[in-house]
Amino acid sequence: MTMIKTKEINILPDRSLMPKIGQTGYSVLQAISELVDNSIDARENEKVLTVEIFFDSNKGMVEVSDDGIGMNEQTAANSMKLAHSVKKNKLGEFGLGLKTAATSLGKNFQIITTQKGSNEEFIMEYDEDKWLKSGDWTKHEMKIKSGVNERRSGTTIRIKDLHFKHYGNLPGNIRKDLAARFAPFIENGEVKIKVNTKWCEPEALDLKTEYYPDAAGKEPFRIKLESGNEVYGWRGLLKKGSINEYGFRVFRRGRLIMQFAKLGFNPHPEARQIVGEIHLDHVPVTHNKREFIEESPLYREITNEEGIFWKFMKDLVREARTSERKTRIDQGVLDKMEIQKDNIMKAIKKIPQLKEYAFPDLKEKVRAKDGENEGLTDLEIEKRDPRDIVTIEEEPTPRDEQNRKSKKSQVRRTYYITVNGKKFKVTHDFVDLKTDEVLKDKDVDDETGIHVFTNIAFPGFANTTDHVFYGAWNIAEAIAEVMVDKNKRSPEEIIKIRDLILKSSAELTQELDEVEKEKKIAERLKKEYEEKIVKINEIEKKHADIKI
Repeated sequence: MTMIKTKEINILPDRSLMPKIGQTGYSVLQAISELVDNSIDARENEKVLTVEIFFDSNKGMVEVSDDGIGMNEQTAANSMKLAHSVKKNKLGEFGLGLKTAATSLGKNFQIITTQKGSNEEFIMEYDEDKWLKSGDWTKHEMKIKSGVNERRSGTTIRIKDLHFKHYGNLPGNIRKDLAARFAPFIENGEVKIKVNTKWCEPEALDLKTEYYPDAAGKEPFRIKLESGNEVYGWRGLLKKGSINEYGFRVFRRGRLIMQFAKLGFNPHPEARQIVGEIHLDHVPVTHNKREFIEESPLYREITNEEGIFWKFMKDLVREARTSERKTRIDQGVLDKMEIQKDNIMKAIKKIPQLKEYAFPDLKEKVRAKDGENEGLTDLEIEKRDPRDIVTIEEEPTPRDEQNRKSKKSQVRRTYYITVNGKKFKVTHDFVDLKTDEVLKDKDVDDETGIHVFTNIAFPGFANTTDHVFYGAWNIAEAIAEVMVDKNKRSPEEIIKIRDLILKSSAELTQELDEVEKEKKIAERLKKEYEEKIVKINEIEKKHADIKI
């Protein structure tokens, strides 16, 4: 017959658990941040909390102290218990942070704490060597010091026998990182943090203020998600995109969890101006508070590309893309674009087949083919017409503010194209048409002319480095469209005219490039010749000075 009996056993953890909890891969910064978390949780209402961190390389010690509410005897005793926590909706909620952080930093730590109105100070110490030798989970020593200043409150964590090496710039690096991690508390004036002798000051981002002028480039937001939870923060664009340091700083209850997180958009060179701050107070984190629990539905709600937050970010992503593409259109590109536009007009001037689109009466001559045109082909008739499809006008000499003639009297030549008997000036701009569906657009007006817009939001724009040719293509096509439309011809002729213009302008550009090359060669040969003449003159002068 089988029998089962019940027996109680002791499952107190082995003493080695205490030092093991510090072996979780904490960096010095992460461990210090955990201790600052505890200080922030213990801040006094309506009072600015001061946290001071001191690295003493001579004594091999680090100290984190605050002027928060401190702990009474029971709370101080519980601070040494693993996983004990009564905190709700605060930074430290797992009861592991203090012990994990302190043991990761060193083999020995001391907790010193007192509360306002009490003349007692509670001191507890942990020494790894002593603990492993004779530590007892049920009997840990607490010292109670009486006669302390009753107006003082706060907690100090002093860590010795450090596991890390102190280097010269360690305090500076810790200061910079803490300034980013606890920026909301610091910027709101709730917390001041000092590392050795200097205060933590969050770095001001160089934002494009024209993006959201009301708040110096920071657009605040508060969004309700599908789950009913809210996320809030701000978003903006950097004046100059960063290679790696872009994206959101993600906070949970005021503490930085993720830096440069690509939430609401995918990493891409054209998104490298996007920055911001987002608070996910409702999303659960791992016990060490270093990352969110990615499997959590609440976290997946934020990372879902079909979700509310991603849809909210679409307009900013487009703005960033446009801003980044505009940086590629520098003055050099604009200057080349003007030259290419002029070359297009010169090329059109040499294409007789296009004359019939310029002059309505020429179409009648081609149809008639009698009198002086008898026996001629259409092209020969067009060639013999003396009128130019493209004309050139000179703009008035530029004047300065005092209405005086400019010292540099350069004359600007403007090309006009004739279409169906009317003259049009052709201009071009690279712009964001707020859609990725069209390659270009144009505005045709009998007074202002043909204004061509190359859409930098079109996907093809990002895939080419030859933006001048991209613009030239659009100018040629726009002119072809106007010629066909004004003459009420078949839309099928647009491609034929565009290709004819592009081919002719390419040939002209090549010719001009060859001329420019020849010019440079001639200038180089001239310079070499002049240098040789100077040497010859020097030699002749030297010999002339020799007396026989």
